[in-house]
Amino acid sequence: MADSSYYLNQTVPVSSIQTTTPMNYILLGNRIGTIIYSIIYILGFLGNTFALMTFSSRCMRQNSSGIFLLILSISDIIALVTSIWFYLSDAFAINLQNYSALACRLRTFLAYVFMDLSSWCVAGLAFDRYIRIRLPMYAINVCTPRNALIMILIFFLLLCGINGHYFSPGIGQERGENRTTAHCLENREKYPNYYYFYKIIWPKIDMIIFCFLPACIMILCNVNIIYLHKKRLHNFENLNNYRLKKRSTQINIQQTLNGILPVQKASIIHRRTMERQMSLMMAACVIVFLCTTLPITIYLILLEQVIMKNPNFARNNAFLPFIFRMLRALMYIHFGSNFYLYCLTSRIFRAEFIQQITFRKFIVRSNHDQSKHVMPNKLSHL
Repeated sequence: MADSSYYLNQTVPVSSIQTTTPMNYILLGNRIGTIIYSIIYILGFLGNTFALMTFSSRCMRQNSSGIFLLILSISDIIALVTSIWFYLSDAFAINLQNYSALACRLRTFLAYVFMDLSSWCVAGLAFDRYIRIRLPMYAINVCTPRNALIMILIFFLLLCGINGHYFSPGIGQERGENRTTAHCLENREKYPNYYYFYKIIWPKIDMIIFCFLPACIMILCNVNIIYLHKKRLHNFENLNNYRLKKRSTQINIQQTLNGILPVQKASIIHRRTMERQMSLMMAACVIVFLCTTLPITIYLILLEQVIMKNPNFARNNAFLPFIFRMLRALMYIHFGSNFYLYCLTSRIFRAEFIQQITFRKFIVRSNHDQSKHVMPNKLSHL
């Protein structure tokens, strides 16, 4: 999302860096950017590949939530691939926009579409879970893998249409007409109306599509999910206590020794544990999403207002592009961190992931007190 400012596609060759104070910000940004992007790529591509392997399993693809997470992994990978553009500039002074304006437009278009799609996959996952809990009878027919794919396809087509303006001639210019290099900046003189849209109107639209609207859906769905979970758990405990009191005169010592009461307590504990896992996983995704995307979104909106009044303000102030580049790198952390959030917050995901990489399956066994434990069992290699 955060590519729309003047310096989003701005890159500075290392050979042009001088020892003056303004240029030190450029050099510092190149070095920090190289380190940050290197870490993001190593952990991000590795984590998203593992997530892709996990959610590609037949078991995970049989439910709609697994489909959303599968497409989320693919979107995150493509979003990280589009950011290699900046890494090549920071680390090797390779400015690809100088070779082809069309390639620059295509990269920007893909970056926006798949970063937006990543946000909407998380929002779709939250809405899918809400429907499952709020309307369990209808969820069987509504929350299916096929419907999840249809919803994602609708998201994708809408996002392609919304971001299609990046192929406008108002952005970029190829080599020729006394130009030895191409550029991917806006053409203010030839297309003043598009320039106004691109600088004033579009950042607000992009902020709503990429950040605020998906975040509102995530937050509202998760708040309602937590409320419904607590309400159902409270009703279950009240019903269970009523049944226990009603049957207390009929329960003998042998039944107690056989573990009926411990099993009922274990069931309540298991439900609470599952509630905490799912709520924590979604809460972690929402928090990381907001922390990594909101700063650069707000920064761009505020800065573009200043640039419209003084177009040379950002060009003459090297510190502002430096802040932008750091916030942009922070945003890309979101696309490389989801796998690690799943591992930290969900034992279900960890079990499925271990099954994929070790060819093991997890079966439920009982011990002497009838409480359930997950035990690994080796599978024959395929």
